[in-house]
Amino acid sequence: MTAEQFKLNGYTLVTGAVSLELRDFVTQYALFDEMQNQHTRGDDQVPAAHSKYADPAMEALLVHLLPLMQDSTGLALIPTYSYYRVYRTGDILEQHQDRNSCEISATVCFNFDYDPLEYTWPIYMAGNAVVQQPGDMVVYRGCDLVHWRDRFNSPQTAWQVQGFFHYVDANGPYAEECRFDGRQSIGEPKTVSKPNKSYIIYT
Repeated sequence: MTAEQFKLNGYTLVTGAVSLELRDFVTQYALFDEMQNQHTRGDDQVPAAHSKYADPAMEALLVHLLPLMQDSTGLALIPTYSYYRVYRTGDILEQHQDRNSCEISATVCFNFDYDPLEYTWPIYMAGNAVVQQPGDMVVYRGCDLVHWRDRFNSPQTAWQVQGFFHYVDANGPYAEECRFDGRQSIGEPKTVSKPNKSYIIYT
């Protein structure tokens, strides 16, 4: 059903995509990483938010989620890169479309620190509000759909940890250009020389 929804709408919600144990581990990992790197500048989209490209834990999840992503889209996919952010009160994700390496993308809500009965912070896909619970994943066509989040008007101390996992259609126009986001391998930082060892166990 999710693959049909993806084909029809360009996005779909996959509930419970990440297990309770894994989402809680990643949430605590991300919050500790924010604490240890609290003076690191965020990205251009959300400058105040702690964020990281190709974090090793997220790169492992990029590989781990590949079978589910393929089932959810009905497509053969090639991983490109991972990313994550720790959003806090006042953050806003402006309306945008993604670059080619994000042709087929997923945003995973690992967890948040507010009462979902009193407040929700949806992601908008082509104008449609999609509310995620911890462990839920929204799969979407990142280059095609305009998506955004309004200002995070949560209680002052609240946070939300989101992971982003990007892929391209193995039979699409970006397959070779964007494979591994121009890196030699998944797991590498953005600029690195070609590795002389194997580090990936997926096939």
